[in-house]
Amino acid sequence: MAIFEKDKLIVVSENDAIDLTKAEINTNLSAVSFDNNEKFFYMTVDKILFSDPASAIRTVLEAHGYVPNLENILSCLDSFKFSAYIKTPKKYNTETSPVKIQEYLPCIKFELPQKNKVGELLQSFYDELSKYESRISDPNQLSGVLDPAFKKPQDLKDEIRQLKEDNKELREQVSELTYQLSQEQRSLSRASKALDSQRVLPENAKICRVESVDLKKRKVKVKCHRKVIDIPTHMLDRVPDFQARCLITFDENEDIPIGIIFFNNEELGNLDKRTAELLYVKGDSFKARDSMRNEFQIKALNSLETETIKNLSRGMKVVISISDGYVVRFSVLSSTDSQQFKCQVQEKFIVYDIARNQLVTVPSDKD
Repeated sequence: MAIFEKDKLIVVSENDAIDLTKAEINTNLSAVSFDNNEKFFYMTVDKILFSDPASAIRTVLEAHGYVPNLENILSCLDSFKFSAYIKTPKKYNTETSPVKIQEYLPCIKFELPQKNKVGELLQSFYDELSKYESRISDPNQLSGVLDPAFKKPQDLKDEIRQLKEDNKELREQVSELTYQLSQEQRSLSRASKALDSQRVLPENAKICRVESVDLKKRKVKVKCHRKVIDIPTHMLDRVPDFQARCLITFDENEDIPIGIIFFNNEELGNLDKRTAELLYVKGDSFKARDSMRNEFQIKALNSLETETIKNLSRGMKVVISISDGYVVRFSVLSSTDSQQFKCQVQEKFIVYDIARNQLVTVPSDKD
């Protein structure tokens, strides 16, 4: 027995051909395809719900191998229409009266980009580009187009001249600072050699300079001649500033510093010092509490700090220095190591201080 189709599915975009007053939405009509002539692409709204036309067009372009740029999107928007996907009788005539539809589902339709077809939106886009190109090609209008992103030639010349002057001043400053640093190093070297020749200081004592201060690691890098030494801050009587000079005594092999004195009383700024009492000591760490009941838990960051912490005990007093939220130094109030070192070198240091003006002279230009 033959089966004859009484209905067919089509996309309509003109409301004068159909009558939807009594029609119902049928979600079973969901579809994504081309029309019979493959002239335009259509998609029911359930496929693009909560999306926007530009995103839907971009997805279709990418799926069909087109570049989803503005030109192709505008080409699709020229033919873009909100339409209806309907089920209609196999044979109908729209010339007499609109066809009454029982079921439909809203959809969108548009044509994919064609080289030989330019719509209104795309043509306006081409016209705008043409006007812009004609403006930037005209030398009389170039400055107006480029302003303020680009500067006028005269302004650029003035700026270049000013930069050259600034650069010259900076080079002179660098040269002057380099000369001062050189003179300072030569002065320090002469002073050290003079002290060594006069034997004013002990043989194991040398004049050094602070190269850097690492607050997080509680470590100070000190340069002695060509050698750089790492010294934990808890061995010092203060946290020194950059380029601070000091006097260091070494062990017999001149490898390990056993004492240090700074030539001035300057200390790293923004330091907050707290006196605290040790609550407990365990291994290489301890916990202390100050008078404001703030608690500090400190863990050793190097072997020298570990040895110092092992000799601590509950109830001892310590001074904790804080900067930028970090504990940068701790010292034990009961310790007398620094005082013993001061007593050992105080006499020689006074002799050095008295003879300083005679041993260190201001260098002349001939040097």
